[in-house]
Amino acid sequence: MELRRRNPGAQFQWYEVDGRDAREWLLPDLKAMTQGHCAFCDTFPLEDRTLESIEHFKPKADQRFEAHAYDWTNLYFCCGLCQSEKGVSWDDDLLRPDHENYRFDAYFQFDYTNGAMTPSSLATEQAINQAKATIKAYGLDIQERRRMRQLELRKWQKSSDRDIDEWAYRDYLQNDAGDNSVS
Repeated sequence: MELRRRNPGAQFQWYEVDGRDAREWLLPDLKAMTQGHCAFCDTFPLEDRTLESIEHFKPKADQRFEAHAYDWTNLYFCCGLCQSEKGVSWDDDLLRPDHENYRFDAYFQFDYTNGAMTPSSLATEQAINQAKATIKAYGLDIQERRRMRQLELRKWQKSSDRDIDEWAYRDYLQNDAGDNSVS
């Protein structure tokens, strides 16, 4: 923050500790908290470590939140697609995936005929608004995501491996709606 006060054009950089930047220190713990899944879309970032991101939930580029750039509660393991979709946007209705009372099915539902993700038809008006904001911000219902969920479901249905943490899109698979219904 001090650097930005002296130079308004200064960009965020991870600080270094013992020759490693803070990102390298934080990434393993953030990744372990989600079993290696993106905290927002629940896919696995590719093995290419450059695609593994730390999402600043409240964007560090937004002056309102620059003091939160290193707050543990503002950092999430994230795939590159979610991070690039959200960019530096902010909406007060965004859902924190680790909120104490967060339950996926209280906010979202899937259409198994096409892989679409929408706000739950059983959600409160506030929860619907939060789901809409989160879906939009992270691109959770873009065509590519729909296709990826459907591919993962087909592989899941053919597999005998039911260790759900080894699969992407766990909420989608756990419902395992092979009957093509909306859940």
